[in-house]
Amino acid sequence: MNKKKSPKITFNLFYFVFFLVLIFQSHVAFAEQTIISIPSSEVLPFGNLMLKESNRLSPFLDDFSGTMTPSATFGLGRGFELSTGVATTINESTMVRGNFAAKKVFFLGKGTRLTVGGSVNPYFTGQTSPDSLLYAHLSQRIKKTRTSITAGAYAHGQRSMPNNAGVLLGLEQVIIPNKLRFAMDWISGENSYAKMGVGLKYRPVPTVSITSAVIIPNEDEDKIGFNFSISKFISLKDYSLNKKETTPCLEKKNL
Repeated sequence: MNKKKSPKITFNLFYFVFFLVLIFQSHVAFAEQTIISIPSSEVLPFGNLMLKESNRLSPFLDDFSGTMTPSATFGLGRGFELSTGVATTINESTMVRGNFAAKKVFFLGKGTRLTVGGSVNPYFTGQTSPDSLLYAHLSQRIKKTRTSITAGAYAHGQRSMPNNAGVLLGLEQVIIPNKLRFAMDWISGENSYAKMGVGLKYRPVPTVSITSAVIIPNEDEDKIGFNFSISKFISLKDYSLNKKETTPCLEKKNL
């Protein structure tokens, strides 16, 4: 019994320590659940928490660029989700940018969801206006083929209120149920937000998700980047229940 449990305990402890190390390094970042770049229709139940570490590298630029993005997302219940964090980009100089995002998912029927949301990204280095984003999209899940299709629209502002609009498109295809998925999304336009992402999502255990993807901006293909992220899902309800169950046991032993 102990041999079977030890790998899971070690795995969970690794990601918990990894996340704490990133926090103490003052790198906190974006936390939304996404297809690749587009916020997805997935929403955390009330009392659930997602810790996420996402890294992006742009090796083909003249000045090698990298972004570290550890983050946190909270399930508020009734289809609401709140995300918060800070991203740190390092190239010739260091840029620190915050992220405060929220979304609401409406369940319209079997396999159909409407998602609306937005985010504000203040800059902590330099005095400038924050980036802003508003979006809405519909997602349809096709049960027979295990496919999810997303389509919608967005309005984005770089260091301003939203002043650029475009289309959002996304696709997720299950390859191995509960283990491996192919994901792809595209954001139209010629602004900093517009890009295409293609990648794979893998779940080694039910509470951990690993995503690797290639990011190709619409504006300049030379700025191609690579994303790698690890997400850890935690149920605060389960933690609370386990705590209540262990307390009576200790009291009985003391008696």
